[in-house]
Amino acid sequence: MSKHQILGIISRSILIIIIVLAAYFLLDFSIPLLYPFLIGWIIAMLMEPVIRWLERRCKIPRLLGSFLVLFLLLSILLTAVVFLIAGIVVELTNLAQKLPSFFNDLGQLLFEKFVQQNTLLNHIIDTIQSYLQKNPSQQASIQASIQENISALTKQGTMFITDIISGIGSFLGNLPYLITVLVFITLATFFISLKWPRIHENIDHIVPEFIRKTSGAVMNDLKKALVGFIGAQLTLITISSVIMYIGLLILRVPYAISIALIIGVVDLLPYLGVGAVLVPWIIYLFFVGNIHLAIGISIVYLIILITRQSIEPKLVATSIGLDPLITLIALFIGLNLLGVLGFIVGPTVAVIIIALHKAHIFQDIWYYIINGKKQQT
Repeated sequence: MSKHQILGIISRSILIIIIVLAAYFLLDFSIPLLYPFLIGWIIAMLMEPVIRWLERRCKIPRLLGSFLVLFLLLSILLTAVVFLIAGIVVELTNLAQKLPSFFNDLGQLLFEKFVQQNTLLNHIIDTIQSYLQKNPSQQASIQASIQENISALTKQGTMFITDIISGIGSFLGNLPYLITVLVFITLATFFISLKWPRIHENIDHIVPEFIRKTSGAVMNDLKKALVGFIGAQLTLITISSVIMYIGLLILRVPYAISIALIIGVVDLLPYLGVGAVLVPWIIYLFFVGNIHLAIGISIVYLIILITRQSIEPKLVATSIGLDPLITLIALFIGLNLLGVLGFIVGPTVAVIIIALHKAHIFQDIWYYIINGKKQQT
């Protein structure tokens, strides 16, 4: 390879890097300013098939169809948010009030199970008590330490629940701003949906053909993979949450809504799923002697597992189906970079990268870097 060719490869590589960095900084700058309109664009794109169906089958004008579909979406969203927030606040408040007595009862129960029914432990405790009776200062110190640890544990649990309620309070405090953003998103969605055919036509005239073909292939893969992936996950966690909620109602377990929502969130975790919560809970119930509830929760857990195993393959088959290892890596990276939001962003980025790979974007860039021209197809 000649010196001229090497310099060409280096210069083209630098050009690609500059373009990628420029695109990144442009997006980083513009997304905080334009995100209501980007969300509106995505919603309008998802609404478009329904609006076209209303136009063709029901002869409803686009203006009325866009309004009806958007109104239905907003009604469902706002109703769900109001009921969920109200139920969560009530149940978590009651749970926070009962948490101290719960820890006290748990400590007493553990003492009865492990200490009073164990001869060896009784002998050890008798020895310790005899020693402490001879050393009252150490006895007082140990009792104070135990009480302090129990109080700290109770305080941490109460603070955790209080933080959740405080977060909901902050959400309600920011409600005016959130309502303003929601108004912008709603208006953007409506106007984009109303002018969608014209926007699509203008893009076809402005954008070069080869870019349209490439971006069209990417968008088709993204719509199929991303919508399918998100839809499958939302369907699965909804099914798990509903089954859990119904089971808890039948078993008359308090805080059914909060527990069912927690189960739904935990269900997103790969490999672990609802078992991360239900298995320790079932073991604890058997341990404390609540056999009836333990068997009931076990049955609910079994129903969730059987339902997921029956439905999941068919649901995931509608999308590109991320490999479990790739999903795990994407979730871990997303969690470390973005926190809880990374559970959504991580797999989404993985889907986008796979879609770009299937559209031969990376191959075309590499071919351009090496050869200095577009790859012939």
